[in-house]
Amino acid sequence: MASLGKSRSAKRARNSVIPGFRLTLGITIAMLSILVLIPLMSVFGYAFTLTPGEFIEAVTDRVTLNAFATTLGCAAVAALVNVVFGVILAWVLTRYKFPCRRIVDGLIELPFAMPTAVAGITLSRLYATNGEIGQFLAPLGIEVSYTHLGIVVALVFIGIPFVVRAVQPVLAGLDPGFEEAAHILGASRAKTFFKVILPELTPAILTGFGLALARGIGEFGSVIYIAGNSAKEGTQVVSYIIMQKLDGGTANYADASAIALVLLVISFVLLFAINAIQLRASRRVSGLSAGDAAATDARRTDAQSGKALKAVLMILGLGFLLVMLVIPLVSVLVKALGQGWGFYIESITTKNAISALQVSLVAVVVATLVNTFFGIVASWALTKFKFRGQKVLTTLVDIPFSISPVIAGLAFVMTFGRTGWARPIVEAVNGVLGTDIQFVFSVPGVVLATIFVTFPFVVRELLPVMHSQGSDEEAAAALMGARGLTIFRKITLPKIRWALVYGIILCVARAFGEFGAVYALSKARGKTFTLPLEIDALYNAGDPNSITAAFAVSSVLVIIAVALLVARNVVEYVSEKKGRSA
Repeated sequence: MASLGKSRSAKRARNSVIPGFRLTLGITIAMLSILVLIPLMSVFGYAFTLTPGEFIEAVTDRVTLNAFATTLGCAAVAALVNVVFGVILAWVLTRYKFPCRRIVDGLIELPFAMPTAVAGITLSRLYATNGEIGQFLAPLGIEVSYTHLGIVVALVFIGIPFVVRAVQPVLAGLDPGFEEAAHILGASRAKTFFKVILPELTPAILTGFGLALARGIGEFGSVIYIAGNSAKEGTQVVSYIIMQKLDGGTANYADASAIALVLLVISFVLLFAINAIQLRASRRVSGLSAGDAAATDARRTDAQSGKALKAVLMILGLGFLLVMLVIPLVSVLVKALGQGWGFYIESITTKNAISALQVSLVAVVVATLVNTFFGIVASWALTKFKFRGQKVLTTLVDIPFSISPVIAGLAFVMTFGRTGWARPIVEAVNGVLGTDIQFVFSVPGVVLATIFVTFPFVVRELLPVMHSQGSDEEAAAALMGARGLTIFRKITLPKIRWALVYGIILCVARAFGEFGAVYALSKARGKTFTLPLEIDALYNAGDPNSITAAFAVSSVLVIIAVALLVARNVVEYVSEKKGRSA
């Protein structure tokens, strides 16, 4: 009891020594509530306007049930595929040395940076019966585009980074001494993997599977192009059904909210399961530190695995990467120049394309500034202090990771739309200020949607770094009389600057590529369209010139994505170099 009391006193002392607890926690809760939780509550509110019978009828309609079956089934299959190839890729990148390994490692995050709409139109063309890949599959009787298999391919594309990035650091941190001991005792490589390595990787694999599954269940942009969206063929996904309910003059907000509510519940269950797995893994697995991992990396040689096994894993891993990531990337650039440089330049400099670029830039800049501020403040509150509800608050910050972007768009429509509960408040404020600010079918709405989907990126990069570094230096500075901003600027910021830059890069990349959320809030081409929406409009025009123009505009986003990935790799390289020199 005495030790428990002492521990509690130490926690209270720690909270009182480091400044900024109430301020940072208040800002964190306020921003999380205003930008994420309150809009989502609007979805709950609209869903509950239905009677129980109407609610059940809305979510058990034959088309809706088929969409749920398609969504959950394809997402589960894609997540399983990603587990297999994700583990292989993580193994290849961690255990083998080969030329351009850093470049290959950087490509893993291409789906994070590549806009989902660009991925969708590219994959649908590649796997069509006359496409570069589909033409080889057609004679075998394998159809991909506009089938369930096409949905799986799209979800594999967008989900692979989750598994690789979950498994890779755990695999890199495993002590090779255990494997060496198993080999000395006569265990085969297969037995060593299944008995020694796999148990340590299981929490990370489950986390990666859960994240890939959650992302697949909510995916919209990449799926709608390759799926075909046929109710007869059963290729409609739930996000598409929700968007259908919102389109047109007969929008059915209540039914859309009911379906979205079911999807939200599924997403929340997955999110809490993922966080529970991560929490249990953090208590169970005590891997090596980054420095230890780096020190043992030199001891891991290709001799650890046979040459034949290495060749097989390299072919499987890099072949998968080539087919799923590199070929689609190159295909965009080739198709963009399909009618020559003159047509390319003309396509990317049209009035609509320039307007879309300007709107995208506004959304990206504002979202990045807001989420960088939130990331710093929230990370300070969640790592420098101990308080009740801390784990719940950390989980709530991750909500935008796990829900469909379409639901984000729906939430803002429900909040600020024609029948939204916040509409009178906005109109009253406009009346007082003499302004005409709107949040639906307007640039401010696009900005809000972009902030929502990129909300956790910066904070998620900062949290593990700030957790690992502790708070002793900040506490010492506070005891010496330093103010909060001085402590952050002089002590904390130098230690987190690379993680901060990395989070900002990921936030910018995701913001440029957002499609589903802004699709629900932007209807005026040439005024409120972002680049992904302009690509969608060009592609759906159907004529060859418009399709080529769609790929031309897509190439702009691809170039931005690649540039951001290069910047990310430079940041990582510099960070590692600084860490080794320190």
